[in-house]
Amino acid sequence: MFLHIFKYRIITLLREKSLVFWTMIFPLVLATFFSVALGNIGKIEEFSPISVTLVSGEALNQQPEFLKTMEDLSKGENPLFDLSVSDERTALQHLKDYDISGYIIPGKTPDLVVLNSGLNQSILKHFLDQYSQNTATIKEIVASNPDALPALLESLSMTASYVVEKGVTEKSTDPTLVYFYALIAMACLYGSMYGLEEVNRVQANLSAEAARINIAPVHKLKVFAAGVIAALIIHFSGLLILLGYMNYVLGVGFGQNTGYVIMVLFVGSILGISMGTFISALVKKGEGVKIAVVLIVSMAGSFLAGMMIGEVKYYVAKHVPILGYLNPANLLSDSLYALYYYDSHMRFFLNLTGMSLYSLLFCSMTYLIIRGRKYASL
Repeated sequence: MFLHIFKYRIITLLREKSLVFWTMIFPLVLATFFSVALGNIGKIEEFSPISVTLVSGEALNQQPEFLKTMEDLSKGENPLFDLSVSDERTALQHLKDYDISGYIIPGKTPDLVVLNSGLNQSILKHFLDQYSQNTATIKEIVASNPDALPALLESLSMTASYVVEKGVTEKSTDPTLVYFYALIAMACLYGSMYGLEEVNRVQANLSAEAARINIAPVHKLKVFAAGVIAALIIHFSGLLILLGYMNYVLGVGFGQNTGYVIMVLFVGSILGISMGTFISALVKKGEGVKIAVVLIVSMAGSFLAGMMIGEVKYYVAKHVPILGYLNPANLLSDSLYALYYYDSHMRFFLNLTGMSLYSLLFCSMTYLIIRGRKYASL
């Protein structure tokens, strides 16, 4: 009998168009929109060489060292400048056409001509100031102590860094992952709609179908368990489809711990469905009110997990950390976050434990409420 109920419950749930849309199709559509809207946020723009022109003439011919310095900085794998040499009239025209960031007029103190201020112009100005300062220093030292010139040139050519950059992970940060992980958390919590539907089926005061189930010669908890397991299989399958779509089609990174990621989805599916059963059993109003409560709880949790504004997640973690541990959506998204960024799994298992405790609490409370509910007449 159990398998018979289970089989036809799967068929029935798959025919519920609203459930299929909100728990399977809507997250896929939303993930696509996220990919289109956030696709370029995580990409770091590469530095482009600064287009600059040296004005040709007698002044430039008298400063071959300056020309050589500019040419050296325009070579290699990551050149600082994209250098060209022309007369001043041509350089001015290129500047007006925004083909170059500025042009330099050589002299005892090189002059920089620009149209507006910006990062490239600031770099050019800093370079010329540094060059003029170094040149004046060299001339002064050579005049007073010529023997010190080799050591001076060597010191000017050497740079040293006393700061070592070391991150908590070797993976590059991608700010868009917060949004996608929170979206998966929302999809998990949307499983509440399945849980709500299963509880409604065994509450005889809500529908004629529920009344028939209560007077049927089958224990209603057996009917309820068959329905919940069927809902879990359908919802978990939808989450796997969402995971595959995000990973292989949209290119969202989940790291190398695929087994743990699937575990998060499975526990998240149980969490979502059990939360829905608890809300439906606890709220004694009609189905519309229960759906509203489910949506409010799911969307509020997803918002605090960073689905709408990624900075919200970091604000909560910094100023109200206890709220992050009490928010099921944050536990879900943070589990995926920890798997992707951290080598240690301590944070992941901490979140997983929190989700499991929530699921156990919801299931226990639902059982106690449903088991003790009696009806005077049907």
